[in-house]
Formats: sequence, structure tokens, C-alpha cells
Amino acid sequence: MPHARAATEVVIEIRDYRFVPDRVTVKRGTVVRWVNQEKRTTHSVRFLGPQGFESERFFPGESWQRRFDQTGAYPYSCGPHPEMRGHVEVIE
Repeated sequence: MPHARAATEVVIEIRDYRFVPDRVTVKRGTVVRWVNQEKRTTHSVRFLGPQGFESERFFPGESWQRRFDQTGAYPYSCGPHPEMRGHVEVIE
């Protein structure tokens, strides 16, 4: 009987109006969780491109996550702060 792969999680912090780290490379099936470490500001994660979408805004101390099941490049920014940019690369 095959064993289920253990889910992997990568955490990206949001602090000082930056994604930290701003670039990650993960294996297919990984969950990436963004944690808002700001003191007063809400943020969102907005994926760019034709398949893009935006998370709901989340407050300091809150988080939002997405599981990446398809390989590829996923550039993103913060909806209310578009100068904040990040990138998730998903490999096999």
C-alpha cells in the first residue's frame, strides 16, 4: 500500500512592507503560508497573470495559505501595496 506524502509547509512573513523571503522554490504539493507580522496594516496576496486572483485582506497576526499542486512560476504582489512583490517557483 503506498504511503501518502507528508504535506510540507513554507512560511513567508510580511513585515516592514516586505515579503520575507520574497522568493521561494518549493516542491509540488507544498503549502505556502503568508503571516502578517505588521503592527497595524492589512495585506493580501495577489497572484499576477491571466490565472491570477487575490486573497482576502488579513490583519496583523493573521495568515493566509495556498497549496501549490502545479509546477510553474507564481509571481505575486500585495493588493493594497503593489510595490510589495514576491515569487513562488514550484518544481517537481
